Amino acid sequence: MKKRIILWMAFTVIAHSAAAQYEIKLREDQLPNSAAAQYETKLREDLYVSKLSDTVYVVTHYFPWESNSLVVKASAQEVVLIDTPYDTSATALMLDWVLSQFGPVRITAINTGFHVDNLGGNQYLREKGIDIYGADKTCELIDERGFQTQQQIISWLTPAQERFIKVYEGMVFTKPNKIFSLEEGIFLRIGDLDFEVFFPGESHSPDNVVVYISACDLLFGGCMVKTLGAKNLGFTGDANMSQWPVALKVVQQRYPQAKTVIPHHGMWGDMSLVQHTIDLLIN
Repeated sequence: MKKRIILWMAFTVIAHSAAAQYEIKLREDQLPNSAAAQYETKLREDLYVSKLSDTVYVVTHYFPWESNSLVVKASAQEVVLIDTPYDTSATALMLDWVLSQFGPVRITAINTGFHVDNLGGNQYLREKGIDIYGADKTCELIDERGFQTQQQIISWLTPAQERFIKVYEGMVFTKPNKIFSLEEGIFLRIGDLDFEVFFPGESHSPDNVVVYISACDLLFGGCMVKTLGAKNLGFTGDANMSQWPVALKVVQQRYPQAKTVIPHHGMWGDMSLVQHTIDLLIN
């Protein structure tokens, strides 16, 4: 886990709020741009929430690999989740935080792919009656490759990481329940915000989509986009290596106005992350 500097802040404890139980601190690795977090909340040792604005929060889970998902306050009554933490317990803790932060709200989720860092918390969300939007291709890939993906993750772990192995062995890959055509994507108006779920072509996986929130000038690039610090492309076992750079160029052309880009792994930034990923692919 990255080295962090803890800055303790004074709280006024409000009886009806659970937010004060969380530790708030700043990230040491913030980039000097508009995407820098205002503060970071530690939910537990492997789970953090970084506030980018009053609307957008990045949830980072280390299990054991770092992965980002998104919490978006769409209105006073609506919250949207884009992807989930890796597992049920982290997803449950994230939802507890959402309710402590925003009160009783209606929650909707979007999956951007079939990998565990996209939907590891789906089972818990569905148990709570939360609707999850996902592509038809994502459902197909869960059926075709879900078990294989699960076994692959376990093979990357060592005996010393037994607690992770146990969780991944018992994991259920749960499909989204609100299905849309991958090729067509979907446009969602939730609360006061518009969410464009767009498929630019095959990339890191055959089903990866991006989500653009126009009011925030924010693009959730997910696993399709690498952080500026990335020296390689990471796991490419499900990737279409020839089409990936083509898909990213489509993203560049469609969303040149995006000011904040969230990758699935590592620090967020601006549209330079998209070009950096293209450079990794073609060099």
